[in-house]
Amino acid sequence: MGFLFEPYRKGHCCLCGGNAPLTGEHKVKASAIRAMFGKEKMVIGQFGGAEGYRNAQGPKSKALHHAAGLCAECNGNRTQPADREFDLFHNRTLELYAAGAEPITAFEDERYGDGSKPYLDVFRYFAKLLCCHMGDVRGPRPISLSAFAIGDLVLNRVFLAIDGDPNYRDWAAVSGDHAYAAHGGLNLSMDRETKLPSRIQSYVTLGPIRYRYWMEFASIEVAALACFHKAFWQSARAAMQDYINNPLTDEQLDRRGL
Repeated sequence: MGFLFEPYRKGHCCLCGGNAPLTGEHKVKASAIRAMFGKEKMVIGQFGGAEGYRNAQGPKSKALHHAAGLCAECNGNRTQPADREFDLFHNRTLELYAAGAEPITAFEDERYGDGSKPYLDVFRYFAKLLCCHMGDVRGPRPISLSAFAIGDLVLNRVFLAIDGDPNYRDWAAVSGDHAYAAHGGLNLSMDRETKLPSRIQSYVTLGPIRYRYWMEFASIEVAALACFHKAFWQSARAAMQDYINNPLTDEQLDRRGL
């Protein structure tokens, strides 16, 4: 079922699958990092993480890149329109947030009419991130998702919710507004009864605004993952069992965008 997923291949682009020199893709947009932090020093870490924090050497730091790479064509011509559109969209959500309005209402702007190119390009940006997260864990590449990300497919498989990041909110209550960015890695949702995957999801936070995005698997895709990508599926089952044995609280789930 290669028309549904392609196995992870080291050294191959996680969007088009091409075997070409790869470039790094930022987990959080470099332009957003520059806009928020400027020349301020940055640290990388997790709230309450046992490993503490480490310094980041500016927006170009490799520590801010996905482990999976993109070929120059995908990281350039094929995805730059979506990158630029997301910048415009995020600026609009910041304006709405500052005015006390819901950031999600940015989609009510006539520019983002349902099915318009700007509308689809916003979602293509998140499709690219999901593919990069899958590549980071050496998971199979969802063909329709990656094709959508690079503009070869119009069908949008991405869902999006926009809200405030609780970690930023709590920190801001103590220290005021500040430069902050975060990402949620890759989360794979599983059905407890069938132990089969149902969706992949993540989030990215820029300042006070959190974008939660995900793709839901069709039944045939679930079957393909279970039959032809067993290592990935079994790894997900092990993670699910660990969660069942050590469940997160509702607050912890909220902080992880789940």
